[in-house]
Amino acid sequence: MKQQLRVLGVFAALMGSWAMVGPTGIIPVSQAEPVQPSKTIKTEYQYAAKVACSLLLPHQDGTLARGTYRTTVNIHNPTDKKVAVAAKVALATQFGSDPGPFGVTPFKEAVLQPDGAVGVSCFDIAGYFCPIDGVCVDFAFLEGFLVIKSPVPLDVVGVYTARHTDGEVESIDVETVQPRQIRETVNIGAAEPTKPGGGKRVDYPPKGSSAYGDKEPKQMCGGIAGFKCPAGKTCVNDPADDCDPTKGGADCSGICVSSPEAR
Repeated sequence: MKQQLRVLGVFAALMGSWAMVGPTGIIPVSQAEPVQPSKTIKTEYQYAAKVACSLLLPHQDGTLARGTYRTTVNIHNPTDKKVAVAAKVALATQFGSDPGPFGVTPFKEAVLQPDGAVGVSCFDIAGYFCPIDGVCVDFAFLEGFLVIKSPVPLDVVGVYTARHTDGEVESIDVETVQPRQIRETVNIGAAEPTKPGGGKRVDYPPKGSSAYGDKEPKQMCGGIAGFKCPAGKTCVNDPADDCDPTKGGADCSGICVSSPEAR
């Protein structure tokens, strides 16, 4: 417990000086129509979908069973009109600790087509944290909530899978997220373009945490944002994730390896 508090304390110290401003983005999924950034969206319904994502390494710090976790949140517009919705991510931290202003991301905006559905994956969710005030976070494990706000009722479903650190999926759960009726005018993040590969990168939890065991944290690259590797390293497909570009996977994220190791 003390170790976790120390880890979160370091994270809060890193994040505490960063302002809560960031880019407006479009949920990078099919059937979501890009729209021009707007300042506000009037909403009446809120959905808080749980997310648990092993990203750069299998989860192993003891808060959950050691393994690989994935979350996809499906959002369906049941109306016959286009609907603008907003979403943000709230990072779960140790109870009683100070998460710092970086614990909740700015809102991003997307337009759902009439009777259209979108899916938000773990890598989309991690993308909410890059960049915020010029900083990107490489998560070993991300746990929290995807908070969706809409002017109309939606169908929101969370799909959760888990497996051992190696192997095929071993468990799956599907949960319908119930709405809360909360009238609110939502401010969308500042309209600043995201430069591919831009932003200072930090590890969460920090290097040396028990979340990594005896392994070095990976650095994510590629993906829809086109994150670049530092000098001397090359971006290759990550065999540990569920996205394979040789089997039709689109916008797959990769990992940075030393250039001589690249295949």
